[in-house]
Amino acid sequence: MGKIFTYVRVNKNNEKYTDSQKDSLDSYVKKHNIDILENIEIEINTPSDEKNILELLKNCEKNSTIIVADLNVFGRTIETILEIVRFLLSNKIRILVSNQNLDLVDDKDMLTQMILGVISMTIDLEKDLMSLRTKEALTAKKLSGASLGKPKGTIQKSKFDKQRDKIEELLSVGLSVRKIAKLLGYNNHIGLNNYVKKRNIRENLPNTLDIAS
Repeated sequence: MGKIFTYVRVNKNNEKYTDSQKDSLDSYVKKHNIDILENIEIEINTPSDEKNILELLKNCEKNSTIIVADLNVFGRTIETILEIVRFLLSNKIRILVSNQNLDLVDDKDMLTQMILGVISMTIDLEKDLMSLRTKEALTAKKLSGASLGKPKGTIQKSKFDKQRDKIEELLSVGLSVRKIAKLLGYNNHIGLNNYVKKRNIRENLPNTLDIAS
């Protein structure tokens, strides 16, 4: 099998999950009497840490084998898992999965292709079920008389918020919205005009005479 690695997805916020991977891998390696070259552990505590999996891909060489407890160590969405699995297989890296006793040989192997096909079907099924659940939840809300969407009058965050003080200052000295948009580097003044109107900024400005006094 060439060089053989194990991979553990370490999560400091879920030590039970981390330990269960190690136990499964230890049992699998002993049962099959496998010599491990290196045990790779990558810490992933938040979704943003997913990029750390790239370190795993860099450590893997062609014609090597990686053993994991479960395919979910590669990501938290089926799309991500499938993407990484296909990447590894296309680079001639064999994947052994201890919990399900799977042997993904390469992307040309018929059984492997069948397994990946089932995973792909799961993605479509998951999307369909999510869409169905959403529609059913919305229908149930409608039937119960609940209003859908954001409450009337809700003001969303805007790119103009960070310069609101400057916008108010320029409006208070009599500059037009068009000129303010140009001064602040906005290509279109219409968006800024809508921003000013929706937030009643003009109405809430202090009197220019008060500013001068």
